[in-house]
Amino acid sequence: MSKYSFIVSNRSLPEVDLTGVVRMKYGEYKKLDIPSSGESLLDQLDEKDDNLEILILDSTKMNHLKITLCTNRPYDLEAYIQQEFIYWLEGSSDDAAWKEQLYEYLKGLKNMKDGLEIWSIWFGDGPQEIEKMKFKLSDLQLIDLEALKSMSMNYCIKFE
Repeated sequence: MSKYSFIVSNRSLPEVDLTGVVRMKYGEYKKLDIPSSGESLLDQLDEKDDNLEILILDSTKMNHLKITLCTNRPYDLEAYIQQEFIYWLEGSSDDAAWKEQLYEYLKGLKNMKDGLEIWSIWFGDGPQEIEKMKFKLSDLQLIDLEALKSMSMNYCIKFE
């Protein structure tokens, strides 16, 4: 079984990536002249092609908020979500910075609440029961996002 989280709407939503991930070619990375620790995966490559695309991660931001258009949807997602615009909601709901980032993101959508929902669903074990909650977006408090921490339940949070 796999748990996936989504933010959905009847209107297009802004995509964000606060993870600090930088994508570059290995040749560009070499020009940065960063001292090697000897333990890097890059140090272990047999062939170091300058055109090899690599990702540079900031480990302090790995679990931060990332919202991207969902183009590769899980099987049977349409049994739960009816909105036209579906986005992956990524990051760690246990991370305080992530919660604050999501809170700020949602508060920025105060004029876009047309069908705005957050879903979390376990896939791979048949149909799931969904716990539904409602919040008024204009009254949303950071503490309201505590519901997102629960890894054991499926939920849908609807914003009015």
